Amino acid sequence: MFNYIRMKRNEWKVRAALYGAAAAVIDNQREVLALVQKLYTALKDVPAEELRDELVSRLAELVHND
Repeated sequence: MFNYIRMKRNEWKVRAALYGAAAAVIDNQREVLALVQKLYTALKDVPAEELRDELVSRLAELVHND
């Protein structure tokens, strides 16, 4: 009986750690998605020839502001 209780307690610890890691990954993805959305709105009207230079400058600007 004591072994069962210890096993369950350890199981809860592992689940809590896994759920915490999953929550951190999801939060990180939200930040990346928000950054991509900002870049898209800033660069949607830029011609293809200037896109690379403008992408680098806008990305640096957004990162600096955040």
